[in-house]
Amino acid sequence: MKSINVKVSHGKGGISEEEGFIRVHTMEPRENNRANIDVKRQISKYYQVPFTCIRIISGQRSKNKIVEIDL
Repeated sequence: MKSINVKVSHGKGGISEEEGFIRVHTMEPRENNRANIDVKRQISKYYQVPFTCIRIISGQRSKNKIVEIDL
């Protein structure tokens, strides 16, 4: 298991690594959990793990999240 700090920004999709966290850019709206689903999808693609291995532990409704990855 690996925990990472994630900061979500609005903008064209993509991930950038910064000191101590990764920044995930999403164009999806916050409604109906669409932004969180997109963040999980991008992280799963970035780390090459199944979508189901990604869990948001903290920050479900915040731009700052702690995400756990089952490796």
